[in-house]
Amino acid sequence: MMTASITGRPVVVRELLATKASVGLARSIVAAFLRVHGLVRYEERALAIVSELVTNAVAVSRPTGTVRVYGTVEPARLWLAVSDAFPERDPAPRNAVSTVEEIDAAGSEEFGGWGLMLVRAYADRVWVERPAGGGRKWVCASIDVAGPGAGATRVGGRGGGGR
Repeated sequence: MMTASITGRPVVVRELLATKASVGLARSIVAAFLRVHGLVRYEERALAIVSELVTNAVAVSRPTGTVRVYGTVEPARLWLAVSDAFPERDPAPRNAVSTVEEIDAAGSEEFGGWGLMLVRAYADRVWVERPAGGGRKWVCASIDVAGPGAGATRVGGRGGGGR
């Protein structure tokens, strides 16, 4: 597992082919990063976030494209981000359904697209960053990792906002 340090913080950055297989690879990379840095108690949340972000990035990328996975940790926060080369399209969550009948009526083709809602549920913050000169869009999420009960698994993050 290769990690680097840009500002004294552990960092992992990987560029992966924009294929469905990259979702599992990204999960393995982030899981190893968490283990190396003693953050196993955040694994469930972090892996759910990375899975959904990479799945979304692959879905909007060209078949010959790449996605990038980034992770770092500082004393109070785990940062995760995934980029794709389709900056024109913002991630957009589906409207929530209220009944099983609505899901059945939508059909199997309409059942996808719930990933961003899951990311918002598992993350403490979610936002999108675009470099000033254009280029790759980064969908970012963070998990608070310090303070009372920080290791507890929970669903129901604060979803919006930036850093």
